[in-house]
Amino acid sequence: MSTHEAENVELHPSSVAQTSCASPARILPPRWERAWDRAGRQIERGALIQAIATTKLARKQGADPYQCLLRIADLHHTIGHYTQALEALEQAVALDPSRLAGWEQLLMVAQTAGVRERAISVSHILIKLVPNHIDAHSMLGAAYMLQGDVEAALRVSNTLIRLDPETPAHHFRKALLCQHQNEVALAVDEFLHTLRLDPDGPLADPARDALENLDLFQLNNIITLALEDAVFRAQLMRDPVGAAEDRGFALSPMGIHLLTDFCDQALPECPANPRPSRYH
Repeated sequence: MSTHEAENVELHPSSVAQTSCASPARILPPRWERAWDRAGRQIERGALIQAIATTKLARKQGADPYQCLLRIADLHHTIGHYTQALEALEQAVALDPSRLAGWEQLLMVAQTAGVRERAISVSHILIKLVPNHIDAHSMLGAAYMLQGDVEAALRVSNTLIRLDPETPAHHFRKALLCQHQNEVALAVDEFLHTLRLDPDGPLADPARDALENLDLFQLNNIITLALEDAVFRAQLMRDPVGAAEDRGFALSPMGIHLLTDFCDQALPECPANPRPSRYH
């Protein structure tokens, strides 16, 4: 088309409106979306207080109130404003009790803030919603341990092991509870299971230390009993492992190794110390 022809082309008014006079409202996203995105950029810059205010504005302008409350709670939690975070989350779960995200976030903040009773109640709610919820069961187990309710904590540990048998922490926690209950054989077995699952993990050294302490405690008792009881001493000389197990002792492989060495090398040289009579 020549320049002269182009100059004489007549544009229809509707086409002008579509090309050059489009309404800004049709181009720009809604105000709440712009506020939400602006809050996101503020979070990236570390301006968390501003982001809270901007997220509240987005909510007023029509953003999803549930998501706004979760973001506000997360920002308060990051800052350390636990009371405000809990308030926002309580509002969120009241808006929609069927959604997991609010309950899960509420559980985390309640734990961080040390609001134990609320954390326990939220755990029960989550377990009703999702019976296999690992975090909720873990929270209950930890809470029962802090309360000194060892039986309840053991029940939770057994549930966690059933639901998630490959996690070392569940076995380690059960081992501690069994040790507290003087169930030495179970404690040794669970500490060993912890090591089998993750021999180089963060719980490996504590598990080894615990096994060493259990072994030393039992070895001291075995030696004392052997020096006082001639029958037990003779049994140890013939079959150290079987004799110890028959008396209720439960040693780790390292403990068995130490016991065997002691019975082979030191026990024959130890003087007998007969158990004193209880009667006069």
